[in-house]
Amino acid sequence: MRYSYTIFPVTLLLTSAQVSSSDIQLKDLINELDISPYANLKIAATYSNKQEKTNERSNRSSQQWQLKDNASKAGVKFNYPVAQSKIYGRYELGTNANTDDTPFFKTRQAYLGVRTQWGKLQYGQQNAIVKNYDNFDRSHRVGASVHLTKDELNTKRPSHTMQYHTRFDEFRLSGQYNFSRTLENRPQLRIGSQRLRVKDTKLDYGVGLGIHYTGLKNIELEAGYQASYYEQAKYHTHIASAKWQASSNLQVSIYGATHSLKDLQKSKTAESRHYALGARYRLFDQHRIYGSLEYAYGANDIKGAKQRALVIGNDYRFASQKHAYVEIRKRYFDADKADDINVALGINIKF
Repeated sequence: MRYSYTIFPVTLLLTSAQVSSSDIQLKDLINELDISPYANLKIAATYSNKQEKTNERSNRSSQQWQLKDNASKAGVKFNYPVAQSKIYGRYELGTNANTDDTPFFKTRQAYLGVRTQWGKLQYGQQNAIVKNYDNFDRSHRVGASVHLTKDELNTKRPSHTMQYHTRFDEFRLSGQYNFSRTLENRPQLRIGSQRLRVKDTKLDYGVGLGIHYTGLKNIELEAGYQASYYEQAKYHTHIASAKWQASSNLQVSIYGATHSLKDLQKSKTAESRHYALGARYRLFDQHRIYGSLEYAYGANDIKGAKQRALVIGNDYRFASQKHAYVEIRKRYFDADKADDINVALGINIKF
C-alpha cells in the first residue's frame, strides 16, 4: 500500500513536467514566428484633358477631375525559421475602388515560400519578374507611358506562379514558371490608336527569367524575359534597364523593351519597341524631383502606331513614411488618337 501512495505524486509530477515542457516549446515556437502587418494608403486627385484630333470630334477637349485610390494596399508578411532555412509568406489586399468590380477588396499577392542557402522558392500570386524590372526608375505616380506589364497582358501579378531567386557575388538570378490558369482579360498589345487583341481566355503556361547585376561602381543593370503561351496565341517580351548613381543626389536611368503578340488563329502579329530616359534629383533632403522622356512605336499589324510622353514631378517627404507629390504627364499619340495631359496631386502614407 505504501507504494501506491508514492506512485501517484511522482506520476503527477512527471505529467506536470511534460505539460510545462510543452508550454515552453509552444512559447519558443511563437517567439520565433515573425509577423509583420503593413499598409500603404495612396490617394490622388487627378486631372485629365484629352484633345481630339480626328473626324467630327476634331479640336474638342474632354476634361475631368477625379478623386481616386492609387493602388492602396494592406497585408501581412511572416517568416519562421526551420533548421538552417526559413518559411515565409505574404498576403496582400488591394481595392476595386476605381471600378465597378465586386467585391470591394481584391487579392494583390498571396504566396508561400522557403528560403535556404541556395536561394528562395515561392509559389502563389506574386509580382512577375518582368513587372519588377519594367518600373525602370520607380518614380512615377500617374504611370509611365512605356510600361506594358499590366493587367491587359495578364503579366502583372499572375496567380499559380512558381518563382526561384538566388544570389552569387554581384548577380541576382530569377526564374519563373506560370501554370495553366483562366485569364481575367483577353490579352492585347496596344500602342497609340492601334491594338491586337486575341480571343484566348486561358493561359497554357508561361516562363520568365531575370538577372540583376551590381558589380559596376554606382551602376545597376537589369534584364528580363517573359513568354506566355495561350491556346491560339503567344506573347514574348524582353526588358533591359540601367541605373547610374551619378552623385549622392542624382540618379539617371535608361530603359528599353520589345513586345510581341501573335494571333496564331488569324495569322496576325503585333510588335512594339519602347525606350525611355529618366532622372531623379534629391533637393533639400525632403524633395525628390524626377522626370522622363518616353517613346514607343508599333510594327507589323500595328505599324504606324506611336506614343511619346514627357513626365515631370516632385515627391515631397513631409514626415517619416509620409509623402505628398505632384506629377504632370503629357502624352502625344499618332494621328488617330487624342493627345492627353494628366495631372496628379496625391499623398502616400505607410503604416
